[in-house]
Amino acid sequence: MKISVYIATSANGLISNSRNVPDWLSPEYGQGMYTMSQKFKAVIMGKTTYNIIAPDHLPLKNEGTTVVLTTNESAKPDNPTVKFTKESPVKIKQMLESEGHTEAVIIGGATTISQFINAGLVDEIYFIIEPVLFDSGLPLLKNVTRELKLNLLQVSKLNEGTVQLHYQVENN
Repeated sequence: MKISVYIATSANGLISNSRNVPDWLSPEYGQGMYTMSQKFKAVIMGKTTYNIIAPDHLPLKNEGTTVVLTTNESAKPDNPTVKFTKESPVKIKQMLESEGHTEAVIIGGATTISQFINAGLVDEIYFIIEPVLFDSGLPLLKNVTRELKLNLLQVSKLNEGTVQLHYQVENN
């Protein structure tokens, strides 16, 4: 199973501002995230990302599988396509494969992306660089214990200020 990360960052590498409000994201980022989610039909995210986008902006509302990593065992999703879990990245990958998925996309956040990187399960990364700088906020990664080499596959200009960098992870 191929697992990709699709994540927007500020020009200084933060994935959220200190207000934790995604008002800095371009429409092109949102379109790309929805397109990739619809293509793969399997989305992985952390609970903070879920809390920001659910229920109105879930990329898979009526089909597919959305896996939300959370340690809150009493949390219950509002949507039947959403599964809350505290399982490891390896178990999540196995679960998605058992449901017939061949590709999945991680759309946030730092802890979730880092866990999948540490497990050696990320195959591709799409960085959407937005033309904004934050004085503080959430870094892209937390507690990553691996060094990854990336192979640049494509650079795309999404609008007048936003670019997308598509990388293949070389050493998984």
